Order: sequence, then C-alpha cells, then structure tokens
Amino acid sequence: MSLFKTKEVWSHNCEDEESFDQNSMIVSPLNSEADFIITGSHSGILRIFKPVLDINEGVLQTGYKPTDLILEKSFDSPILQLGVGKLVSGSMLNHLAILHPKQVSIYSMTVKEGATKHGIQYLLKLMYTHSLKRSSANFTIGHFGGTLNRDFICVQSLDGMLSIFEQESFAFSCFISVFLLPGPLVYVRKTDSFVTSGSNWYIQCFKYKKLYDAGHQSPEKGSSSAGKSVISDWDFQLNEGVIELNVLELSTKEYVILILGEKNLYCINDWGKLKFIKRLDYSPLCFTSFTLDTNVMNIVVSETNTVLVYQNTTLKWSAKLHFLPINIKRANLWNLKGCLVILSDEGRLECCYLGTQPSLFVAPPLSYQELDFEKAETELAMLNKIAKDLNNDELKLSSDPTEKYFSMNLFVDPELKTCNHESNISIAYNNQMCKLIIDVKPHGRLEELQITMLVSKPLKCVPDTFFYTDLKENLKCECDIFLNEDNEVPSLKCEVVATFISDTGVPRNLRKWVMLPLNLVIKFCPPQKDNEIKINLNLNRDAVPAAVLFSDLMQDNPLEATGNATGFTNVTECGKTVSVLLAKSSQRYRLQSDSLISSNLMVEQIVFRLRKHFQDDDDFSINFSGSLPLAPLVSCVNSHFNARKELVSLQDNLAQLSSQYRLIEKRLVAKLKTKTPSPLTNQGILLDDTFLEIMSTVDRLSEKNAEMSKIRVELECSLNAVLNLIKLMDLDNKLLPLIESTFQQFVYDVDGQNWEDVLDCNLQYLLRTTLAKSEKDKLRAECTNFEEVKDISKLEKHITQVLERTSKKLSIESMDLIEEKGQGSSFSPEKGEQPIGSSLGKASSRVLSARIKSSISQVPESRDEKNEQV
Repeated sequence: MSLFKTKEVWSHNCEDEESFDQNSMIVSPLNSEADFIITGSHSGILRIFKPVLDINEGVLQTGYKPTDLILEKSFDSPILQLGVGKLVSGSMLNHLAILHPKQVSIYSMTVKEGATKHGIQYLLKLMYTHSLKRSSANFTIGHFGGTLNRDFICVQSLDGMLSIFEQESFAFSCFISVFLLPGPLVYVRKTDSFVTSGSNWYIQCFKYKKLYDAGHQSPEKGSSSAGKSVISDWDFQLNEGVIELNVLELSTKEYVILILGEKNLYCINDWGKLKFIKRLDYSPLCFTSFTLDTNVMNIVVSETNTVLVYQNTTLKWSAKLHFLPINIKRANLWNLKGCLVILSDEGRLECCYLGTQPSLFVAPPLSYQELDFEKAETELAMLNKIAKDLNNDELKLSSDPTEKYFSMNLFVDPELKTCNHESNISIAYNNQMCKLIIDVKPHGRLEELQITMLVSKPLKCVPDTFFYTDLKENLKCECDIFLNEDNEVPSLKCEVVATFISDTGVPRNLRKWVMLPLNLVIKFCPPQKDNEIKINLNLNRDAVPAAVLFSDLMQDNPLEATGNATGFTNVTECGKTVSVLLAKSSQRYRLQSDSLISSNLMVEQIVFRLRKHFQDDDDFSINFSGSLPLAPLVSCVNSHFNARKELVSLQDNLAQLSSQYRLIEKRLVAKLKTKTPSPLTNQGILLDDTFLEIMSTVDRLSEKNAEMSKIRVELECSLNAVLNLIKLMDLDNKLLPLIESTFQQFVYDVDGQNWEDVLDCNLQYLLRTTLAKSEKDKLRAECTNFEEVKDISKLEKHITQVLERTSKKLSIESMDLIEEKGQGSSFSPEKGEQPIGSSLGKASSRVLSARIKSSISQVPESRDEKNEQV
C-alpha cells in the first residue's frame, strides 16, 4: 500500500450505461501543440476533450469546464478502437480513424472560428470509409512497407484475417497461422513487421513482405477468403496471457516491445530477444510506456487502485488512485506537461499527477493504560451473552426439521422386468431388475441436491447418484437395481441419502430406506431335512402361513408354499437351501440350513414381514432365545484374514519383481550405451523370466481380488445374520448400540488398516468396559489404539467372549426379572444365610449357561469353568 495519493487536476464523468475498454481512449495532439483526449464508448458516442488549465496569479486553476468538451458525436455502431495518423492522400495532416464492427472510417476535424472563445466550433468531416466483410477486433496504424509521410491501416478480424488499407484503397488480406482468439496488435517500423499475441501464449512476429506476398496470391482482390495462412518469422514464449503491447523507440534508434502479462512485465527487442523481465506481485490491469534518456519507463496500474512507476526493472514511485482505471495514457496538456490520463470502464475520465501529498490516515499511538479487571469482566460477560445468543440462533436454524425444506418418498415397482444392463452373472434363474422411483418435493429453493442410492453387493444400482442445482420444482428420479454377481446378498435394504444445501446456506441430509422385492434374488425350492444350522424364532401371536407371508413369491409358484415346510435358494443357485418350518402346535418359526450365509437373508425377511403383518398390534413381539451361531461367523473371519494375508503377500511379491525388472533394464541400457558393448551374459533371459513371473503374479493377484470380494460378501452376510439375531434377544438399551457398532455389516479393508484391526480394538474395549467379567478387568486401560492383528486365534477368542458374555448377561437379567416378579416383596436374609430363591436363581442360571455351552460345540471354551456343565 502506497503512502501517497495522486493529485486530481481535471475529471469528467460520462453518461450512464456506457462501457469502455483498453482501446477506447487515445491521447494525441492531432494538428495542435497540446494533446487532445479522445474517447469512444461501446454505445457509439465519440467525445473529444481539450482540457485547458489556466494559471491565475501563479496558481494552476484545476477542474472541468464545459468548454473543455469540444466535440461530441453519436454513431449507430459501437466504437471498438481509435487511432490517429496521416491517412488521407495528398495531405500531411493527422486524421482520426474510428473502427466499428463492420467498417473503418476516417474523419478530419476542422475548426470554425467564432467572435468569442465560446463561439469556436469543432466539426468532424468524413473523408472515406472502408467496409469490412468480417467482424473486426482491433487495428494498428503505421508506415507499412517503408513508406514516408503516409500511414496505412491494418485491421485484425475475429477469425484471424489481417486486412491492409493503403489510405483510400484496399491493398490485400491474409490469414495468420495458429489462431484462436485475437490479441493486441502493434507495428514495429524498424523491421517493418507486425507483432501480436497468439492464443497459444506466444508473441508472434509477421513481416509485412510475407503478408504482402501471401495476400496477393488470391485470385480476387478484396475477397474475404483472400490469402493463405502466414507462418510467423519469430516467436517468443510467454506461458501467460497478454494484457497489452507497446512499442518504443529508444534514443539509440533501437526499438523495443513492451509486453504486460498477467504476472510479469517483459521487454524484448525487435528480433524477439529478451532484454529484461519484471515479476509483478499483483494483478495488473493496464500500462503505458515512455523513454527517459536511455531508460525505459513503465507506468503500471494494479487491481488495488495503485499506479506504479518502473525504471527498467526498478520501482521508482507508487501512488494510490481514486478509482480503478481500465486505460492509462501520458499527456502534455496546456500548462501541465506529463500528466496521467486514466479512464474507467464506466466512463470516468481523470487527469492527475503523482503528487507528494501523503495520506491523512495516521496510526494512533499505543495506549498503556492499566487494566480495569472489573470493566474487563463486565465486557467479557456481555460478549459471552452475545456469542450465546448467536449460537442459539444458529442452533435454532440448524435444528429445524428436515421436512421443513424437503420431502422424499420412495417406491419400488413390485413388477420385475428383464435386466438390460451388463452384469457378471454367468447363469441366472431370472436375470431381472426392479425399478426404484424417488419423488422429491422441495418446499422452497435448494441451492444443491445430491441423491445417492446405497445397496449391498452383489446388488448394483444404475445410476447410483443424481445431482441438481437451483432446485425449485418437484422431480422424479428412477433407477434400476439388479443382481450383478453370483453370490449371496447380505441385505435387501436400499438406503437413499439426500444431501442438500438450503437457500439459507444450511447443509442438511435426509436418509430413508426401502426393502427390495425378495423374488429379485430368491426363488422357491424343495425343503431339506437334517441341516447343521437351526434358528428358532418365537412369537407371542399365532404364526402366519408361508403362503401369506411370502405372497409375492406365490405369483409364479402357487403350490410351493402350501405346506408347513418351504424351501428357498438364491436365483443364481450359488448358495445352500434354506428351509422354513412352521410349527403346528407352537408360535414358532424354524429356519434350518447348512450355511449361515444363506440363512441371513431369510432371517431378515421373516422378521421384516412379520412386523409389517402385525404393524397394527402394539403388543406383538418376536425374539430369539437360542444360542448364537458362532462357529460359522468365526470361520468367515478366519477365511477373510487368510485371504487378506495372501493378497498382501502377492502385492509385496509384485513390487519386488517390478523393482527387479527395472534394475535389469537399467543394466541392459548401461551395457548398450558403452562404446564397446559387452556380452549380455544371459541378462536377456533373466529379463524374459522376470516378465513372465510378473504376468503370472498379476493374474494370481486378479484372481485373489475376485476371491477376496466374494469372501468379503460372505463375511457381511454372517455379520448381518448374527446382528439380526442379537437384536431379537432383548438386550439392554445401552449395550445394544455398542454391539451394533462393533459387528456392523459393512467390511472395509484400506491400506494400513484391515477390518480385523478395527474389530479387535472394539472387542477389547467392550471386554474391558461394559462386558468386563470383574471389577479388576474394568481397572485395566481401555483399548483406544489400532494394532495390526497377527494372530487370528486371539481375535476368534475375543469374538467368542463378547458373544458369550452378551448371552450370559441377557440370561442373568431375565432370571433377575423373574425372581422380582415371583417374590412380590423385598426380603433381606440374615448374614450368612442363603435364601432359597438365590439358590434357585443360581441353578437356573447354570442351566441356561449349560444350554448355551452345549450348543456351541465348535467354539473355543470360555474361561468360566463353573458354568460349562451341570
């Protein structure tokens, strides 16, 4: 930030709704002693100013006077650029060139003297006009071809065509090569060439002679398709956009080209050689250049309203401007030489100079007053109250219900259709898909909305994400869900997550789920007997027949579910059969199968369908009182752990072989580079063998990844089955969320942290806190860090202990509840006397524990030897 400000001596504001750019102002003496300021707006209004600063008693009289505007004329077309030169044949006077989109016109300004100063009239007379067949961008004026006392015009079009006009006549036109968008265009007299900036961020130079030769190869002179593309004589690479170009002639008769880039200021000679470069720590807007002795002076305007003066690469002065200009020029006015003329994009015109008047702002002195603690405490309490009120307002805003902004309804079409998407299923009973329809109803404007559908593998949703911006109206989203692989399905729940940003900028999300049709993945089959896995679900109501419970599957197979036993299997026939038996005399369902993985989905579906069937009955309950199937779960965990170890081993082997392959390549290259090549000594054979081994490892890695994906899905099925059974065991409300978060369905393996590491840490935390066996275990430090599991037997032991203690805790709580109901009143025995109820309670607890132990024959035994047998 500069300490000084520019001193304004003259200013003028143009009319409203006018716009200007870098080519909208020039400063030229025309045919006078002092400079005129000429502006042309995009609205087609031309203004010529002649600021006259009188000196009264040695004091410069500043300010705008109405007589300073000597000419104002309105055109039908926008004014793109202004120029001055000797453009009329037979005349040595300077004339004004005005570029419009489709024409370039030459005007002469004449003066009609009056009787008084106010009677002087300035008239603008049209000399000639050239029509343009292509839309113009900019132009430059100079002595093309080495002419003397005559100036020609070169107009650049939007498509890269250069049109040369030799005063009143059209000369030729041609195209420049490597063109996309027009850039600044200047003429260098010494080399008789044009310099422009290309769209490839290069400075390009084109000789006039080359342009002349290319332009006269056209059969039709003046045609819009005239001339061929011309290759540049030299290029200078910038690697940044060009804002403005200037050409200066030094006192040594040398010409230099000044380039203002987006981040640098360049100076190159007329042959494209760099003289100096200045790195700019700001974003420049415009600049002007002039010479002082043998030095190049540049005046640059930054986007912070600061004008900076450079002598070559040295900053000499900086001052603050009153507004942000888009064009800057240096002018010699009457009674004021070398002032700055700046123009904003809105039409504010100002003449100023770099005065030495400093800014009036002075930093206040530091106060060393003693602290008043009472006053500070009062102020702190007031600030805390304000912060609390603001937090309450934000909390109130963020605690608004989601339905206030947005509502979403889910619907699954029960009618399946033939799948028309690509899938990895080899043989399927019915390769079908279901359609999910999402109705979105915003209750106001939503800035952004993203809807994501989450399904369990091997199910696949196409598309799985929708994204909208500036949502105001209702919309309907449709997606297809189908089976993508030959594998069991962990769950048929499809979760839809809608994340949105309201018009107040508050991010919110809404989650809903819907159950997919069972016949998408399951079909009827004959039931089986004598299975390994048996799961009993007890109801407090009469059991619902299978024909009613699975009515959606009865449409295709009406006779399959008529009896008390019904069989189910996967449509891809990749799993085991699950038999559902309906007890005749008791309120109970029995599910039996040879695989816990296959039983998972039927447990979920029976629980879901029974609760939906008895949804109007508030007293309905369903529970599971048997033993948890720990052995299949532990087997799946073991398979996942071993597969993960093999996968990591293959990855390490592949990295080692790749390193070996690169080393062999380097040695071969080093031998071939020597002047006297030596024998390869079987290194080529070693290279081929290493390559074959790499390809073999890649194939095995691909197969192992596919196997790992299948094992991961099977583990998710086992976890979901165990978790669904635990939810039916009426656990404590504080313990159940901990168990759910520990045995969550989704299995993720990331680099540096496996699923087993996270599970083992959670299990140890439970065993030392909620499920601690004694007070001594609770005193141990909680497990809060993740360590790599290297011994799978310890993890299996922790899983068994957690699930066993969960079952024991449930049985003990149940017996305590029975005792309280049976006794009816509190009774305190004397010290040393054991009540009969306590003995019965212990015996009952031992009986339940014995049942749990005896049913889990394949699970490692618990440390509590007292409850193993009765």
